[in-house]
Amino acid sequence: MIPQKLNLTGFLSYRDPIEIDFTTFDLACISGPNGAGKSSLLDAITWVLFGQARRRDDAVINSSSDVTQVSLDFEYEGNLYRVMRAKPRGKTASLEFHLQTPEGDWKPLSERTIRETQTRIDETLRLDYDTFVNAAFFLQGKADEFTQLRPGDRKRILSNILGLETWEVYRQRAVTERKSIEARVAHIDGRLDEIRTELAEGPVRKQRLKSLSTDLERLSQARATKDKLIEDMRKVSASLAEQQKLVDTLARQLETTQETKNQLEDRLVRRIEERATHEANLDRAADIQAEYETWQESKADLERLDDLAYTFREQEARRHDPLTVIEKEKARLEEKRDTLIARRKEIDLLTKETIKYQRDIKKQQSELDHAQADIKNKDDLESQILIAQKENIEAEGENTALKSSMDELKERIDHLQHMDGADCPICGQPLGDQERSLLIEKLTKEGKELGDRFRTNKDVLKDVADRIKTMQKDVQALASANENQRRISRAIDQLQTQIEANESRIKQWEESDAAQLSKIKKSLEKGEFAEQARRELTAIDKQLNKISYDPKAHEEARKKESRYRKSIDALRGLEKTRAALDPLKREIVDLETQIQQLNDGIEKQEKEHAESAEILKGALDQAPDVENAERELLIQQEQENQLRLEVGAANQKVLILDDLKERASEFEMQREVQTQLIGQYKTLERAFSKEGVPALLIEQALPQIESKANHILERLSDGSMSIRFETQREFKDRKREDLKETLDILISDSAGSRDYEMYSGGEAFRINFAIRLALSEVLAQRAGARLQTLVIDEGFGSQDALGRQRLVEAINQVRPDFAKILVITHIDDLKDAFPVRLEVEKTERGSVVHVT
Repeated sequence: MIPQKLNLTGFLSYRDPIEIDFTTFDLACISGPNGAGKSSLLDAITWVLFGQARRRDDAVINSSSDVTQVSLDFEYEGNLYRVMRAKPRGKTASLEFHLQTPEGDWKPLSERTIRETQTRIDETLRLDYDTFVNAAFFLQGKADEFTQLRPGDRKRILSNILGLETWEVYRQRAVTERKSIEARVAHIDGRLDEIRTELAEGPVRKQRLKSLSTDLERLSQARATKDKLIEDMRKVSASLAEQQKLVDTLARQLETTQETKNQLEDRLVRRIEERATHEANLDRAADIQAEYETWQESKADLERLDDLAYTFREQEARRHDPLTVIEKEKARLEEKRDTLIARRKEIDLLTKETIKYQRDIKKQQSELDHAQADIKNKDDLESQILIAQKENIEAEGENTALKSSMDELKERIDHLQHMDGADCPICGQPLGDQERSLLIEKLTKEGKELGDRFRTNKDVLKDVADRIKTMQKDVQALASANENQRRISRAIDQLQTQIEANESRIKQWEESDAAQLSKIKKSLEKGEFAEQARRELTAIDKQLNKISYDPKAHEEARKKESRYRKSIDALRGLEKTRAALDPLKREIVDLETQIQQLNDGIEKQEKEHAESAEILKGALDQAPDVENAERELLIQQEQENQLRLEVGAANQKVLILDDLKERASEFEMQREVQTQLIGQYKTLERAFSKEGVPALLIEQALPQIESKANHILERLSDGSMSIRFETQREFKDRKREDLKETLDILISDSAGSRDYEMYSGGEAFRINFAIRLALSEVLAQRAGARLQTLVIDEGFGSQDALGRQRLVEAINQVRPDFAKILVITHIDDLKDAFPVRLEVEKTERGSVVHVT
């Protein structure tokens, strides 16, 4: 993996967007003071590739940002990839993976979920986070991570670095195939068990077939005898059946004749009823003729009214256009009227509202007067407070002076009282006892006067303080007076503005809209609109009146014509009656003759049927029970068929024995082949396991890694240190003869072998550096190597000047083996040792990077 371009925003110490172009150098030093954000650049690379850094989740988001976003373009095996990862604070992260096409476009490789996309990135790099940082990154605080790993974990990481995970895939495939073959063998064993069980039943099957065949032969003979007996019984039954057919035929003939007679009788009744109806219709002939003549008259009258109605409707249709014009104009005026009425209601509300606002103004004005009075009182009180405070200051100043004077007098009095030979404070002459007493008395009187004035001032101070406190409370109570005044003034201004707006709308109504509403109402009440249409409608109505069309008379004529229309059918029926009456009478006479003839035939048929039925009854009493015999035969046939099926099944089971022997032989051959395959796949499993080919490959790689590491360590330690890898050791259980797979690191120096923990920080780093650099160098030299970038993030600080110089020389020595080498340091002396420097600086806006 070779980084090409890194973009990050809001990541750890980087608040603002930065971009680093790695294509301009192959070896660079990332420098800057501690805490500037040097290691954060490497954290950005591991975080965008694997979602892991020193911190996870929202901890990687800059404290002044709501989201962090990192994008990395990198080259790998001739392809250019781009990974973009973003994490909003408190929300789910996002991950995108792209591949650049030959045309320069970015083809998405992202999967449905972040987990699946991460798996695809790992599969593309053939590395996970642990392997990546152990092979290519000397991360801060993790330089000794490979050395400190448990031996088993070291071997796993080394296996991943060497790309030996493919052998585990091979082993899994071998296990899967072996289990599949074992399943097939188990299936073959099951089938062999089934076949052997069936073959063991061979003698029993043959004996059963013989027994069933004997039973079948015996039952077949019995069934043939029963067949012959039933055949004789069927001949007797056939004769009886013929006799039964004769009786049934006679019965059907009698029934047919009786049915024919009944039909003729029904027909005779209907014809007699028709004759009566026709004769009744002939009695109404005069009435039917009169109704028909009335219908003709009403029909002529209806046709005349239909013509008149058509003319009337044609003329009436002309009323539609002027009526439409009148209705539209009326609707327009009504709409305008309703709008103005609604506006008048608004004006009424505005009038009431204006009156209310005026009352509110009066009320607010009264409150404003009170507020102004409070302001005046507040100003007066503040003036009085100032005066009182001045008095208080003067009284306090005077009391201070009085206190000083009183203390001085007291000191003088005490001095005069306790000392002999005092001098006069004025003239300086010595004082006698009497003079001293008089002076003490005088000074005491002065002191009393000063004390009286001091106490008077204290009373004044107390009174002034009380008055100031009272006035301050009053001022505090009036503190909102100015705000009240401003608030009330604003309220009055707003009310006055609203009143003016209302009055303007009221004035507009009175000057224009009120008159317009009155005019529209008048037009609607008197119908004074759409004059042209109204004139057209009046002319049309005059023409309609001239037509003299009466819809009621028209409807009455229609009903009368409909009522007498049925006389047409009655007249036609009368004519048919006259034509059909004579043929009907002749048909009635013929029907009566036929019925008499049928009565004579029925009597003869009944006699013949009775005689035949008597003969049949006597024959049936002597007839054999064919039905029961056939039922018994059917049972025998079913038994024979069932037995025949059993014989066939038993025969099939005997015949299949030879086939089963052949199939058993085939299964045994298949099992032998599959068993050999299982042994071969088990051999492959052992070969592909950690103790197989991967262990051999590690054994082959370790001498090269050991040699490279010792070569580097020799330069770093001036030949005093060396390392050795051991891949096997004895188990704690001494009884075991095999060896345990491991990867121990043995370190030696001039003092002998010591544990890794016993070496100093500088020595430990040289050991770690040599091993890690040897791993990276060996990988870079192997065909198809995937690690082409080396990053060193610590170690120089633990080295002395000579150790640092040797580390720089070692880095330059392996420089041709890597496409990109980055070294992080805060030591100024090392900056000039590298051709390109990425200077990291911490500013108020976060970390920034300058390439020099």
